[in-house]
Amino acid sequence: MLLAVGLAAAGAGARAQGCDTRDEIPAQSRAAAENAAQQVFAAASRGDVTALRASAIPSLQSNFGGISSALNDNKDAFAGARAQLRTSFLIDTGEKPSQDGRFYCGVFGGGGAQGANSAEFEIPGLPVGRYAIVIQDFIGNKGPYALTTIFQEVGGWKLAGFHVRPESALGHDGIWYLNRARDYKAKGQNHNAWFYYVTSWDLLAPVTFMDSGLLSKITQESSAIQPKDVPSGTPVAYAANGKTYAITDMTVLHIDTLDLSIKYSAPGGGDFARTQADARALASALVAQYPELKEGFTKVWVHAIDPNGGDVVGLVNLK
Repeated sequence: MLLAVGLAAAGAGARAQGCDTRDEIPAQSRAAAENAAQQVFAAASRGDVTALRASAIPSLQSNFGGISSALNDNKDAFAGARAQLRTSFLIDTGEKPSQDGRFYCGVFGGGGAQGANSAEFEIPGLPVGRYAIVIQDFIGNKGPYALTTIFQEVGGWKLAGFHVRPESALGHDGIWYLNRARDYKAKGQNHNAWFYYVTSWDLLAPVTFMDSGLLSKITQESSAIQPKDVPSGTPVAYAANGKTYAITDMTVLHIDTLDLSIKYSAPGGGDFARTQADARALASALVAQYPELKEGFTKVWVHAIDPNGGDVVGLVNLK
């Protein structure tokens, strides 16, 4: 009994790592963090960089370029917009944060299944402290967006992170793209399905370092059909036209039309016209091998990237 009492006393001042969902956060802390998030949104909608910088933690104030750029890039999205709170989380790193930076919030079942309000965050290297993550949705001149703000408790809630992400592409939300991905999967069009799954995940994830029940389900469904010629961290060798291309990236573009963008490594110092022809030939070869792309996309852009960062583009229209 004396040993147990001694251990309890020794650990009384220690904080354990944890993460609370909105319903679990003490009311006073929740109200303060969400009020800070509302003030950040108000400053962002005015384009008031000075106010945002003044509300930030010192390390962010001295390195505010990223947030200034994000605010400038999305000024049209904020114009005339009104925010609605989606949810919030409270993270406590404890006195010894885990190296992987993973925080599990809410209820998790067998096999990692998540409850309706649960979430997982992966933020390695997070300094010791308490953090609030507040997610707001807003609709302005450019459609629906998500604003995720991170606050550190330093004599009040101070801004430590600012993330803006679109929630729609070409007039459709993430659920629409998820349904189309499932349709393509059912038809055996795995390339179209994969890229539509990726687009769905991008539109539904308020930040890239968060996972939820729905996001986890999208990942599980898509991982089973990821095409082997789509890079995932390392270049993929693709043979076509008597050559082998080192494809480094395949992504979806959604500006005016839904397009596929491909990048591959090219040697430097080559002839521009010949390099452009090679890039276009790669696009044509992929479309010939996977004609399903004509159904899923409008254009294929292929970028030949040389060692110095030079970019030669070959374009194939699919419609």
